[in-house]
Amino acid sequence: MSVALLLTVAIVANSCKVKLLSFQGTSLPESVQTVSIQNFYNEVGNGPANMSIQLTELLKEYFLRNTRLSLVQVNGDIQLEGSIVGYEVTPVAPTGDQIAGLQRLTINVKTQYYNTQVEDKDFDKNFSQFEDFNPNQNLAEVEEELVNIILERIVFDIFNDTAADW
Repeated sequence: MSVALLLTVAIVANSCKVKLLSFQGTSLPESVQTVSIQNFYNEVGNGPANMSIQLTELLKEYFLRNTRLSLVQVNGDIQLEGSIVGYEVTPVAPTGDQIAGLQRLTINVKTQYYNTQVEDKDFDKNFSQFEDFNPNQNLAEVEEELVNIILERIVFDIFNDTAADW
């Protein structure tokens, strides 16, 4: 019964040209056809040398995989740019021996979003995520894996605040 209801809603929405929400979970109006994602820069100088490139490519792949948008070099209907403004390791969860029970890697990304079709959606916002690791591990041993996890979370957050508008 719910499949029939879902199909009916899809047909009605399509016939009325009301397509704000697709089955991919985006809330982009039909007038938005393209996205441009400029290279994100590493302003802190810490972390892996390719981290800013990795973030940029993850964003491009995520948008292409999860929306109907075409990627263009510049002047997309929606535009993203930004930089990595924070990369730090801090101790958390003290054990009582003045030794940290965990270490935390935190990455902070400043993002500018422009929507040429719906200007009140524009923003300049920081996205931050972290991952904890054992203090007995050397950061160099786990850094690549931690950075991948954190950047994927940041990309998901950026996507949700732009294309999904959650």
